[in-house]
Amino acid sequence: MKLVAGIYLASAKDTFENFQPEIPHNFCIQIELRVRFDDEDGGHDYSIKVCTPTWLDHHIQNEGIVSGRHMLIVNEFNHIEIRNYINSVLIKSIRLDRVETFKILSRYFYWEFEDYKS
Repeated sequence: MKLVAGIYLASAKDTFENFQPEIPHNFCIQIELRVRFDDEDGGHDYSIKVCTPTWLDHHIQNEGIVSGRHMLIVNEFNHIEIRNYINSVLIKSIRLDRVETFKILSRYFYWEFEDYKS
């Protein structure tokens, strides 16, 4: 049983692999993940913001407070390093119960069902 993730940019015209921020050391972009087990179709949607320390500093200066939940802080946008990080989270989050696996992932990424109550 293995988790796989498609990675997409929420608001950019480029693909995740081709994206380059206008200001390499000062940006914040949201990425979307479609996570599924390799033996199933569909998947669960997650998101995470990828930001630089410079962006955080500017944002704090203007807003005062920034919540760090569901945020990945990097010095520059490197799609290989970001994908490797996401894959390492997927590997260490696998549990015997599939629902529990998706709940564990919500510790790192914002999950579409995070506050859902049936």
